[in-house]
Amino acid sequence: MDKVDILLPIYNSYEETKNCIESILAHTSENSYNLFLLDDKSPDVRIEQLTKEYSKLHANIFAVRNETNLGFPGNVNNGFKISENDVIVLNSDTLVSPGWLEGLWTIANSDERIAAVNPMSNYGIISGLPTANSEINSLFTFEEIYKLYIKYSSVQRSVESPLLIGYCMYMKRSALNSVGLFDSETFKRGYGEESDWCMRARKQGLKLVVATNAYVHHIGGVSFGAEKEKLRSTSREILLKRYPNIDFELEQFVKNNYFKDMRKGIIKELGFVKRKTTVPLKLKMIKHYFLNLKG
Repeated sequence: MDKVDILLPIYNSYEETKNCIESILAHTSENSYNLFLLDDKSPDVRIEQLTKEYSKLHANIFAVRNETNLGFPGNVNNGFKISENDVIVLNSDTLVSPGWLEGLWTIANSDERIAAVNPMSNYGIISGLPTANSEINSLFTFEEIYKLYIKYSSVQRSVESPLLIGYCMYMKRSALNSVGLFDSETFKRGYGEESDWCMRARKQGLKLVVATNAYVHHIGGVSFGAEKEKLRSTSREILLKRYPNIDFELEQFVKNNYFKDMRKGIIKELGFVKRKTTVPLKLKMIKHYFLNLKG
């Protein structure tokens, strides 16, 4: 396979960032990637020390620190410009698993019209496990979900999706050259920039897909903290103005439940509805339990 550039945007979150880098080192063949540690001028002085240390120890790891804070989309755009290969934009609060890069690369290169690929994950409604609800999925550990994902993901396939989520997105260089960079002027701080890019790619006749042969665990929203919901709300308004059908298309994708068989197997073995939680969340769990197990 061709070498892929992993772009890791970083802003504080020292422990999560270190754990993410260690997971990449543990589960990715050294010759298959370059890793760009994109530090967006983190105030935590340990981040600069950490990125420099990894770049000294590994010939394929590069520390890049911005002179000013660019915001998430601007930071990633800087990485796009540095890279000349296919890229994976990977959030610093993720953990990768064995074979993740090879799996994404294989699916991405199975069709020249594919622009970008998401893996399976515990995160988000697009490819979430064991359900399409991230709040429910957060009740289960990486180890619990991944063990059962391996058991029930024997069929390698791709599923076309109306959107992808940016926590881990394989993006082909040919698509980047055609579609362009993230809209960092509109989505300055982040949230929504990857959805906008995906819709622009689709307008050019390109495809977005989920790969069932790769799993990446996501903790979620660490760098943004309390700002997260405000950013989401503002970005959603912008996206709906630009792409009025975006919510409907996403709802239809979720209703089709393309990963029902996988979810069904995992839910059955997790002791799903026995997990202790709040009453509102328990009701959501019961709904997803019957949604995935009926039929």
